[in-house]
Amino acid sequence: MKNKRAPVQAVRRGRSRTAPATNMREPQRRVHRPDRSAIIVTHGPFCLDGIASAVCVGRFYGEARTTPLFTHPSEVDRVIEEATRNSHDPRDLWIADITWKQPKTEKLFKELIRQGWRIFWVDHHSIAVEKDDKEIKAIGLTGWVASRRFSAARLLYDYLISAVDLLGKAPADLKRFESVVLLADDNDRWLHQRKGSRELALTVAALGGTVAYRELLHTDSNLRYSPRMEEAYRRASRELSASIALANRTRFERTLENGLKIVVVICNGYTSEVADTLRRTVNPDGTAEEPAALFLLYNLEDQRISLRKTPTCQIDLARLAGQFGGGGHPAAAGFELPETRDFLQAHLIDRLKQALTG
Repeated sequence: MKNKRAPVQAVRRGRSRTAPATNMREPQRRVHRPDRSAIIVTHGPFCLDGIASAVCVGRFYGEARTTPLFTHPSEVDRVIEEATRNSHDPRDLWIADITWKQPKTEKLFKELIRQGWRIFWVDHHSIAVEKDDKEIKAIGLTGWVASRRFSAARLLYDYLISAVDLLGKAPADLKRFESVVLLADDNDRWLHQRKGSRELALTVAALGGTVAYRELLHTDSNLRYSPRMEEAYRRASRELSASIALANRTRFERTLENGLKIVVVICNGYTSEVADTLRRTVNPDGTAEEPAALFLLYNLEDQRISLRKTPTCQIDLARLAGQFGGGGHPAAAGFELPETRDFLQAHLIDRLKQALTG
């Protein structure tokens, strides 16, 4: 396949904080199918929204033309640099459900665009929505959407469906994936109004990364679980039960003077699902208004800290996590505290030393 140099276009160079960006300028020609391959860098490897975003791109370009890469936000700049380093021909680079952090990455974008790459970015996290419009436009991205309106997968799906003049008509294989996109959106925004969204999130978390991507890439519009997906869901259910049990054993809570309840637990994976279980315990009978509560979960699996809250809690968790170098959504965020590990290790050594020296 011979790649062609992309024309200078900016169909979606713009952003809305409440809705996908609108067209700024009509393109010079009409492209009916992608004439190049694509790289999709997205959040993963256990995030349904990130995996679904990658599948949208895979179904649009075709499996053989798509390279999916899943990474944590702390590694996104490195992954983008490594993914684009050795490509001899211009490609389409998609970044979804995640945002770069380093200025050198924006310099890389400009150089890639000069070489003929097309770069698209879709995200719904606070770090994306709060980026300065002028700085984003100065990069020269081919298209971008930063909005809290939907999850990244749904924003990306809508973009691929609507950007006909730039990308060509979306194939039927992508349109058959809409039901899964809606489940990803329902789960990621903690709406839980669509049957099966929790179960799919658990299944994807158990499969992880490339395996989950391939399973969803080939699923039908009715989302019939393959034997591998069924086994992954059963395994995830067992692991979730164990993680909830650990959280219950390690639960510590304190109520502040302003009435905010803070619940701290240790878990082993499935932080969102564990937090959802904790949330139901702060008002078990449901007869009174749900109290404002903040949940802090220390995940043994990746040694990171996740934050969740009840709807009555008015704290912006993304801003709170940002004070520790992290980020996320207003209702779901996370960060790392390396000194927490150091403190635990030092404490254990001190206790052992006391026991050994009598």
